[in-house]
Amino acid sequence: MAKPFAGNIAETFAQAMRTWEEGNTSDARRLARKIADSNPGFGGAHYLLGVIALQQGQARKAAEHLSRAVTADPTQAVPRLALGHALEAQDNLNAAILQYRAILAADPNHAEAHARLGELLGRTGKTDEAIDHCRRAIAANPDHTEALCALGSLLHLRGGNEEAAHHLEQALAQRPDWPVALHNYGLILRALGQPERAVAILSGAVALRHDHAGSRANLAGALRDLGRLEEARVQAEHAARITPRDPAGWLELGLTRKLQGLPEGAAAAFERAATAAPRSIEAHWCLAEIRRELGDNSRAAAHYRRCLELDPDDRHGAALGLAQVGAAPTPERAPDAYVRQLFDDYADKFDAALVDKLAYRAPALLANALSRILERRRSLDVLDAGCGTGLAAPILRPLAARLDGVDLSPSMIEKARLRGLYDDLAVDELGAALNARPGRYDLVVAADVLVYFGDLGPVLAAAHSALRPGGVFAFTVERAEDCTSYILGPKNRYAHAPDYVRDHAEAAGFAVVLAEPAATRQEAGADVPGLVVALRKR
Repeated sequence: MAKPFAGNIAETFAQAMRTWEEGNTSDARRLARKIADSNPGFGGAHYLLGVIALQQGQARKAAEHLSRAVTADPTQAVPRLALGHALEAQDNLNAAILQYRAILAADPNHAEAHARLGELLGRTGKTDEAIDHCRRAIAANPDHTEALCALGSLLHLRGGNEEAAHHLEQALAQRPDWPVALHNYGLILRALGQPERAVAILSGAVALRHDHAGSRANLAGALRDLGRLEEARVQAEHAARITPRDPAGWLELGLTRKLQGLPEGAAAAFERAATAAPRSIEAHWCLAEIRRELGDNSRAAAHYRRCLELDPDDRHGAALGLAQVGAAPTPERAPDAYVRQLFDDYADKFDAALVDKLAYRAPALLANALSRILERRRSLDVLDAGCGTGLAAPILRPLAARLDGVDLSPSMIEKARLRGLYDDLAVDELGAALNARPGRYDLVVAADVLVYFGDLGPVLAAAHSALRPGGVFAFTVERAEDCTSYILGPKNRYAHAPDYVRDHAEAAGFAVVLAEPAATRQEAGADVPGLVVALRKR
């Protein structure tokens, strides 16, 4: 049985805390142990013992002491917060979350508890709730660096890269040498299409954490974006050596080797990625694509099928890949999840990529066509169908009493909203949006949208439904040569035969007013054959 404590507990505990704060951990632990042995119900001693154990990497021991401290006084936030950290250190995230929620039940504005909840909920996939807690942490403490960093990372996952960058910049203003924030900021800069800045920031993260595979892998990706392939290869190889069981380094190495014209080497790296992470959709997708490039269609098909098993919604377009290698019929349209993901990922660099790199001119071609065939040229009710970032809005707004936009990609809709030219914007599948708005529009325009539809029958019927009598449906498609219907091209975009477009338009109840050859964009510097079409509802 422990001897009763002979001295004043409060004074001895205060001495123990002072000793600990001065850096004399062993004496602090000795004094706290003396109190705890003689007075097991004194929570302060267990708190100090728990914090010391946590600092020394003894998470289990820390959690035992901190649990006793919380039991001694459940109203105190400080020991609960420390207990949450100890539970996190043991990867017991759900138990840690409960501790942070208990703190917030007593103090709804506790910034650190909100910040920790935001971090952990984000790691467990509850992104919306995580974002809310990070915002509440920042509302309580605008300079909370961890909350700013976590919020930036979470918004990046949601595609809100511009706001994410703002929060990471605030965090780095306070902690400029914080490798985690530098790494996350570098990812966001890549997503924003700023590879030079991304390389500079990620190089800083690597300099601070030489053996962090993720930072090296992402630096490799940024270097690859700039075409600095040999440097990218060095960083990717280093990442793969540091953490061979992490697929990130192998994936970057494969992507770099592919660009270097080394498809067999790329395939070998992608195989390592798939071995390291058998449930990685990206690894199987990259393997499928490189096997297809190598002409190994049977192995490509196996990996496309694995992608579909892992992701039945098909965000990568594996069903299209299966058709490309002759392992399945051509789908009548691209999967919605694939189109949504494609344009969510593309949103921040969409305008520059299309206009500067692909010589995109579909809106201008449609503007010219409309100027020739519209009977009324203003005060129309107009729908920009598949509006994307709103590149067509400047040519449609002068025609419109009301201009609506609809797109499958939430990130694209947010970009379109920033233009301030639309009366209403909605996230929806095109056919569903058109069918839900019978007889509402005088003009529906779809610029470079129907390239994701093979069978045009359903979308033409939906557009017919959405138009008033005499209304116009104007759109662009890619033009198929030596084909009677439609084909799926190597870029997973459909091309249509002119006669097919005419026949299906007339079957849907349209009169063909205009169908002219045109090139709406380029690929590899060459014009892609297309059609500009205008139909009038009979």
